[in-house]
Amino acid sequence: MRYGELCFTPLKGFLLILFIGCYNFIYSQEFTGDWNGVGDTWTASACGLDITTSVSNEQNGGFVSFSTDDIGCNTAGTFSSNAVVGLPALEPLLNYGSAGGSAVITFTFGQPVTDPVLHIDRLGGGTNVHSTSAQLILTTPGINLQRLSGNDAHFEVNGTQITRTPNQNWVGTPFGECGPPTQGSSAGSIRLVGTFTNVSFRFEQNGTGNVSDAIEVVWELNCPPPSLPDFDNDGIPDQDDLDDDNDGILDTVEQNGIPTLDTDSDGLIDSFDLDSDGDGCNDVIEAGFEDQDANGSLGTAPDDVDANGLIINAVDGYTTPNDLDSNAVFDFQEVSVIVFLQDPLDSTVCANEDASFQVIVENSNSMTWEMSLDNGNTWVDVPGNSTYNGEHTETLSISNALLGDDGTLFRVRADVLGSVCDPVVYSQTAQLNVFDAPNSGEDVTLELCPNDNPIDLLNELGGNADPGGSWSPLLNSGTNTFDPSIDLSGTYTYTIGSGSCQSASTVQISIGQEPVIDTVDFTNTNNNNQIVISVVDPGDFEYSIDGENFQESNTFQNLESGQYTVYVRDGMGCSTVTETVEIVGVIDYPRFFTPNQDGVNDGWQIEQKDIPDTRTYIYDRYGKLLKVLVGEDEHWDGTYQNKRMPSTDYWFKVIANNEILLKGHFSLKR
Repeated sequence: MRYGELCFTPLKGFLLILFIGCYNFIYSQEFTGDWNGVGDTWTASACGLDITTSVSNEQNGGFVSFSTDDIGCNTAGTFSSNAVVGLPALEPLLNYGSAGGSAVITFTFGQPVTDPVLHIDRLGGGTNVHSTSAQLILTTPGINLQRLSGNDAHFEVNGTQITRTPNQNWVGTPFGECGPPTQGSSAGSIRLVGTFTNVSFRFEQNGTGNVSDAIEVVWELNCPPPSLPDFDNDGIPDQDDLDDDNDGILDTVEQNGIPTLDTDSDGLIDSFDLDSDGDGCNDVIEAGFEDQDANGSLGTAPDDVDANGLIINAVDGYTTPNDLDSNAVFDFQEVSVIVFLQDPLDSTVCANEDASFQVIVENSNSMTWEMSLDNGNTWVDVPGNSTYNGEHTETLSISNALLGDDGTLFRVRADVLGSVCDPVVYSQTAQLNVFDAPNSGEDVTLELCPNDNPIDLLNELGGNADPGGSWSPLLNSGTNTFDPSIDLSGTYTYTIGSGSCQSASTVQISIGQEPVIDTVDFTNTNNNNQIVISVVDPGDFEYSIDGENFQESNTFQNLESGQYTVYVRDGMGCSTVTETVEIVGVIDYPRFFTPNQDGVNDGWQIEQKDIPDTRTYIYDRYGKLLKVLVGEDEHWDGTYQNKRMPSTDYWFKVIANNEILLKGHFSLKR
C-alpha cells in the first residue's frame, strides 16, 4: 500500500478527510469501514480498533451534524493510496450560523495509534465569482501534519491548517469534483506524525461565501503485526522454543518424528500437553524428572529459560525419559493405569467347602492377594500354602474353609510397572462367609385324602430337618403346615441356608380325588357283552363289578345278561362310588350245521335271549337272499325253493329295531 500522495479538487460546500498511518515492513494498513451512529457520536473501526467522534466548543451559532458518503475523487495521484476511492466516509457538516460559527471535532481511538494518515475529498468549493473553503485547525499538541499528496497546490497543508486555497478567481464550470485550482474542490492525503489516542480539529470557515461546508472522513491505520505464539509464555516464541511446555522433555522427543502427535487425542499436541497420555500423571514426573511444586513444569516456578526456551533452574531434565517397562514407548506417552474390569465378589460357603475369589485386571504387570482379619484395619499378603492357591493370579482359591475364616476380607494389590504417580492400585474388598452346613432333611412322598387333617411337613421330612427354612411354593398356612383341603398336590421344596451353603429337600404330595361316574356303556361285539365305565376328570382310579376285585382298566368283557353294580375308587382308597346297570339281549349262533335228516344239527338258527323282534337274513356267497328267519324259534333247513343247497359257507345278519345286532358266516356240511 502506498502513502505520501494527496489529491484535492475544490467543490463548493464539501470537505473530505482521510487518515492513513505510516508503517514499516511488519505493519499492514487498514481503512475504516462503515460509520454508524446518532447525534454527535459516530463509530467505525480499523485494525480492530474503534474510532469514535465527539463535538464540542460550538461557537457563534455554528453546529455540526453527521451523515455518510463514499469517496468520489478518482483523479490519479490525489490520494497516497488509490484504494481509498469509493470507500465509505464520515461526512460531518458545519453550519456557520450567522456570524462565522465554528466547532471542535474530536476523534478518539480505542488504543494509541502511531502516524495515521488522513484522506480528504471535496474540500471547499466556490461561488459564481471565486473559490470558497472551510479549514481544519489541528488543536492537539505533539502532532505534526505532513502533506503526502493532493490533486494540486490548492490542497494546502500549512503548519496546523488544512484548507483549500480560498478567493481564487473562478474560471470555467464551478463545483467540479476535485478539479484544478480554478474549478471545484480539492482533495489529498495527510500523515499525522505522532502517537496518540485522540486528535481534535477546529472546524471553521476560510474565505467568504457559503453558509456551510461538509467534510468526509476515512482513517487508515497501521495495524501492528500479530504477536508470535508462545504457548508456555516464557518469552521465547514457539518457533524458537525447544521445550514449548517447559516440562523438561525436548519437543523433538515428544513429537517422535510427528510434529502434530497427540497421544491422548485431546486436541492438544504432545509438545504442548503436560499430560500427553491423559493418565492423570504429568509428563515431567513420568519422564523421571523433578517437579517440586507439582505444576507440571520442570523444577520449581518461576520458569527461567535460556534463549532456546530450556529451563535453567532445575537439577535434571532434557535427558532420555523413562521407559520402565522397556517396551520402546516412553512412559509419559503410554497409559499405565490399572483398570479392574471385575472386582472380587463376596463368597459364601459351608464349613469345609472350597471357596474362591476372582478379579479381571487390565494393564497390570503383577498382583498380590491381601487378607484382613480385623475388618480392614490391617492387611497382610495371603500366604502360599495348602489352604491358599493363586495368590499372585486373578483367581484365589481357598481349600476347606473353616468356621474360623468367617468374616475374612480379601482384596488385590496390583503393582504397575511404568507408573510412578500411582504405582499401586487396590481392588474393592470382598468377604468370605463360612456357615455350618444346614440340614434340610430327606426327600419324602406322601399320599393324602382331601378330608385328612392338616400335617406339619417339617415333621414328615426325614433326617431331623433344621427349622427356619422356607417352602417353595409357599403353603397357605404361611408355616410348615399342609392342609389337603386347601393346598394343592405337587412337589414342595424346603430350603435352609444361603448362598452356596444351603440345603434343600422335597416333599412329593399326592391328594386322593373323589371319582364321579359319567356314563356306564354296554356293548356287544361278536357276542361279547362288555361294560365301559367313564368318569369325569380321569385320574388315578380303580374299577370293579363285584366290590372286591378292582382293576385299573375301566372295561369288563364277556359278561352274561343280568344286573351289575359297578365300583370306582381313587388309587389311594380315599373314596368309592357305585352305579347299578343291567345287561340284556345275549346273542350267539352255531358255526356249522348238517341237514342230513339224522336228527342232529339238521337246522341252523341264532341263539338269543330277551331280544324282541329279531329278523335273520341268510345269503349265499354271491349275496343272494336265501331265507329270512323271524324270531328266535324259526330255523333254516338248508334249502332254497325246495332245493337242497350245496355244502359251502353262507352269510347272515341279525337285525332288530332297524339295527344290525350281529353279522357273520357259517358252514353247511352234507
